[in-house]
Amino acid sequence: MDKVINWLEPWDSLCIDPTYFEKELYNEVGENHILYGKKVIAIGRRYNCDDVLFQVYDSEFSFAVVHLTYSGIKEENSNYPRTRVYTDFEDWVNRCMIPDNSEYMLCE
Repeated sequence: MDKVINWLEPWDSLCIDPTYFEKELYNEVGENHILYGKKVIAIGRRYNCDDVLFQVYDSEFSFAVVHLTYSGIKEENSNYPRTRVYTDFEDWVNRCMIPDNSEYMLCE
């Protein structure tokens, strides 16, 4: 992603190599998962939980937030790891980052 992101808490850029999250995603998604076989790049994470923002290529949606389990095993249930998809970056900002920020600020 070439765009500079103005992150809102609790979302932030990655502080470690993005391939760490990408490998974990590929370890967890089973054949029936919406992201199975898709090329993804990790671009951010919600630092108060295990949600990671991925840019998704060659798909009808461009972004996905995945709640990684770090179980190290492929999930057979297509609902796991829990995933929410977004048509584009603005969709993610409006339906995920801004609401997450509002909720986070209420808890502070």
